[in-house]
Amino acid sequence: MSRMLVTAILIGLAVSLAGSARADRLGKGRSLVEIGIGGHSVPNGELGGQLGYFRFLSDQWTLGVSGGYYANRTKFESNPSTQTFNAHSFTIRVGGDRYAFINDDVALYAGPGVLWTRGHDKTEFDAGPPVGSLTVEADTDVVGFNGRIGMYARLSRSTALYGHVGQVLSHSSREGGGTKTSSWSNSLEGSVGLAFDF
Repeated sequence: MSRMLVTAILIGLAVSLAGSARADRLGKGRSLVEIGIGGHSVPNGELGGQLGYFRFLSDQWTLGVSGGYYANRTKFESNPSTQTFNAHSFTIRVGGDRYAFINDDVALYAGPGVLWTRGHDKTEFDAGPPVGSLTVEADTDVVGFNGRIGMYARLSRSTALYGHVGQVLSHSSREGGGTKTSSWSNSLEGSVGLAFDF
C-alpha cells in the first residue's frame, strides 16, 4: 500500500474522529467532491482510484462528472510457460443521482449515467525454448449506460463516507494483435471513499 494512500486514510480517520459537528442537510446549490477507491469488471476486472464532482440542482437531484484510473496485472505460470497480462484504463461518467434523506446526515441515492472507458492491455506469452515468446497488445473502448445505488453518511460538518455499486450495460470495441472484436456486455462497478461538501 502506498504511503500516499495510507496518509489519506489517516487524515480521513482523524477528521471523522474529530466529532460530528451539526451541519445543514445537503440541498440545492451545494457541491460534493468524492475521492475513493473502486473498480469495474469490464474491460479487464481492474481496481484503482476515482475522483468525482457533483452539484445539487435541487434539494434531491445532483448532476456531476467522475473519472477514474484502474489497473490489473495477472500472471499465470505452468512449467515451462508463463503468461503475463497487464491492463489499465481510464473511465469518465456523467450522470445524476436522486437523494433520499433518512435524516440530515444520512442519505441513500440512486441514479443513471453514461460512461466511456478507454483501456489498453498487453499479454506476454513465454513458452520457453524452442517455441519462444510472443507479445500481443490491444486497445478497448467501452461506451455504456450506468445505473447505481449508494449511501452517504456524514462523519463531520463537511466530510462523509460514501459507497455505491452499479450496473453497466455497454458496448465494447477491441482492436489489437491483428484482430477487431465488438460485443455487448453487462458488468458491475463500484467505489467507496470520502465525500467533502461545500
